Amino acid sequence: MTPTPLRVMIGAGEQRWDGWTPTQQADLNLLEPASFAAYFGDRQADDFLCEHVWEHLSVEEGERAARLVFRYLKPGGLLRVAVPDGNHPDPAYQAVVAVNGPGPAHDHQVLYTLDTLTPVFTQAGFGVQPLEWWDADGTFHHADWDVRDGPVYRSRQLDHRNAAFRAGVGAPGFTSLILDGWKPTGMA
Repeated sequence: MTPTPLRVMIGAGEQRWDGWTPTQQADLNLLEPASFAAYFGDRQADDFLCEHVWEHLSVEEGERAARLVFRYLKPGGLLRVAVPDGNHPDPAYQAVVAVNGPGPAHDHQVLYTLDTLTPVFTQAGFGVQPLEWWDADGTFHHADWDVRDGPVYRSRQLDHRNAAFRAGVGAPGFTSLILDGWKPTGMA
């Protein structure tokens, strides 16, 4: 019998997805290695999913958090991470996600672009594949990605605000900068 994969959502908030174990900061604190040690013991996760959390950390904290997640991810495992996209061309989007912005963005510490987010994970040892992002010229890019590998609500595929785009009309309204980081096989 094949064991059920341990797929962990970090900072899940109210979000729930079948097959994923939701955690909150009190369960897994990206800045406290002891919380990971207590949660996992000698286990490692098969996959991690983290939607709109990394922007609440400074760049240095984000780099430390990436190393911590890498340590608790099985070789061949995947971390799917999504953050607000600093290159999104819509001024209204930028106002909502700004550093020290309104509402939930009041404690945003960094607004990443693909060029600034990728090194956060490569320095930790991850291989990185971008899935959705805006470039500096305001062009939206996306790779085909499977929602079953880690659903990101704030994406072109799932966010209700992108229904017209999915129907072939206009550009996506609310997206995230999404990337996959994988732990190479053969690593402990």
